[in-house]
This record gives sequence, structure tokens and C-alpha cells, in this order.
Amino acid sequence: MPFIRIRGLTKLYRMGESIVRALDGVDLDIERGEFVAITGASGSGKSTMMHLIGCLDRPTAGTFVFSGREVGSLSDRELAEVRNKQIGFVFQTFNLINRTTALENVAVPLFYARVTHTRAAAMRALERVGLGPRATHKPSELSGGERQRVAIARAIVNDPPLLLADEPTGNLDTRTGKQIMQIFRELNAQGVTIVLVTHEYDVAIQTRRIVQMRDGKIVSDRLTADLLDDHQEPHTPPREAADPDSVSEAAEPAANDSARPAAIPAGVSDSEHPPKNVAAVGSPRLARGATSALVCGVSAPTMIAIALLLGVLIELTGFDRAAHNPKKLPPVSVILLGCGSSLALLVAVGLAIAAILWGRGVLRRAHEQPGDWSGLGRAKAARILGWATAALLLLGLTVNIAGCLWRATHAEL
Repeated sequence: MPFIRIRGLTKLYRMGESIVRALDGVDLDIERGEFVAITGASGSGKSTMMHLIGCLDRPTAGTFVFSGREVGSLSDRELAEVRNKQIGFVFQTFNLINRTTALENVAVPLFYARVTHTRAAAMRALERVGLGPRATHKPSELSGGERQRVAIARAIVNDPPLLLADEPTGNLDTRTGKQIMQIFRELNAQGVTIVLVTHEYDVAIQTRRIVQMRDGKIVSDRLTADLLDDHQEPHTPPREAADPDSVSEAAEPAANDSARPAAIPAGVSDSEHPPKNVAAVGSPRLARGATSALVCGVSAPTMIAIALLLGVLIELTGFDRAAHNPKKLPPVSVILLGCGSSLALLVAVGLAIAAILWGRGVLRRAHEQPGDWSGLGRAKAARILGWATAALLLLGLTVNIAGCLWRATHAEL
């Protein structure tokens, strides 16, 4: 099986009332050790593709197998671990921490990987990119090329098998850009798989394979040598002043990064590609949290039933105050049963609130990210059970207060 296997990959975004199809059923295989460039104009979907390959976002439909694992089945924690240990990220804007040294910047992924001794590994990474003597310098003391080399060292410090680079030479002059590409070629020769996103043909032809995208689809996938032999240069218009399809933030290898949304690229509207056809592209997307919300929704009325059962038990076997005559249970047991009944009611309140909020969150996420979802029925059922439990608790509280008022009034009469 290929190192990266993509089938029918689709990504939709909601922009107001319209649907943006950033990726439109993409198929792509990348073998281990390849050096691939993904090219295309602004809005072609190349950076959305990088987000999904880098496990920074989840697809609307389709399958993505990375190193033998189906990414769609991984939890957020597992995705964060994949990003930290198996994928390195290099971005156009470097994204270095200005107040720390180059060595400390490189050691950041090791910190998130809970590695205790980081200095030696970080220094080895800096030496691999030729910056060992500059380890103690801060980013403000380094040139643009040196800062990008620090970013590359940070990306490879955990020895990931995959390196993703988004416009790595975009902020550099031609000479420095060639130096950075030489580092990439050396890393690729050492066995690192590299996927590079660029709009520059001069950069793309320095890789071994060029994949060209347009309107969320792959329109060309050829070896660079074949393209050069045929003297065919892919059509890649100059970058626009504002490219909404470029990545602007670094992917820090932390667990909560998995919730960070990808940039919304320009694309075609839902009038050309209705969302109802998404189900034909791949398996439905799992609505995470729907099952947990339903469990809370079912458990809430169960806790109310337990509370009522304990109350009935107190009445049947408890202490007869009027006759001052204990029946079967001692007063201490009656008190414990009363506390258990009250605790069950409190737990029922918490579960009802959790079911309502959790179910609403799942439904809201499905609305914001259109596509074919599985599990939305469970989320809706959880909300219904949560509101029903809340109504039942409110009714019981009202009856209890009314009963107390009636007793007080009757006692006075």
C-alpha cells in the first residue's frame, strides 16, 4: 500500500448560504520517499489538500490512509500524536518564537512529545541544516534563509517520515530559495517523504513529481523529468495579492490544535455541485460526540427513576414520625437513602445539561461543515431526552413546592 493513499477526498465549507467545494473528489497516491510538488493558482485547493494530508482538518467525505492507518477513524488525541511524531511542517512565514533562541525553537516539538532531554536532539537537527554555530541566536539575529532553516530543523527534530512545506521559499530571494531547496533534496535523499505546496514553476521543477490542481481537482500528475522532456510547463498564474488558500499559521504539535480551522479558499458554489452528491464520493463522516450525548440523554431520566425509587423505599420502610415508631430501617439508613435520592437528582440535572449542549454542538458542527454525516439522529435524540428530563425535573420541583405550600397552609388552618 502507498505511504499516502487518498480516494474521493472532498472538503466543503459553508460561506453564508452558499457551499464552497475546496476539494472535489481527489484521488492521489504518494509512495514513501517521494518528493512531490502540489501546484495551482489561488483557490485551486492545494493548501486545503495540505491541511488534510497534515491531519490539521478532517475531510467532508472520502478516505485518507496515512502509513497504513485510516485517518478518519482516529480521535483528536491520536491525530495530535500523528502531527507531532510523524509529520513535520514548514511554512512560508517561519512562525518562530522571537524571544527564544534557535535551539529552543527547534526543541518545541520535543517538549510537546514529553521528551525530557531536548538539547542534544535539537542541536543535531540544527547541524543537519548547517546552523549549529547559530544555535544561541534569536530569530531577530538571523537572516531570512537562516530562519527558514531553523523552521526546517524544528520540523525534522522528531525524525518524522513526512515533511510538508507550504511556500517555503515565498519570502526568500532566489539565491536563498535555492539553498532551502537544496536542503529539501538532501533530506529527501535521506529517505524523508516531502510534499511541497507552491505556485512557482521554478520551485516545482526541483522536485521529482508535480501534481497540478484546479478548482479542487487534480488536472495533471506527472514526473518532473517527463514534463521537462516534453517542454510542457504547467499553467501557473502569478500569485495574487491576497491568497486565501495559503496557510498562515504554524501547526504546533499540541492536542488542542486539532480544533483549529483551516483557511477557507475560494471555490465554486453549491449551485454547480449540490451537497446531496457528496454521499457518492465516500463513506459518511462520523459525527463525533453524538453517541456520548445520547448516553447522557438516556442516563438522565434513569437517574430520576433511581431517585424516585429511593424516595418510595424511604416511604415504605422509613421512620413513621406520626406514631414515633420505627418500621424496618434505622434513622441513619433513612438519611443515607435521602442523600442518595438527592444526589441522583443532581446527577440527572448535570446529565440533562450535558446532553443538550453536547447534542447542540454536534448539530452545529454538521451545519457549519456540510456533507454526509452519520450519527446526527443520535444527537437530535440526545437533545430531546435532555429537554424532556429538564421538563420533568421542573414539573417535579413545581409539584414539590406546591405540596409544601399546601401543607403549610393546612397546618395553619
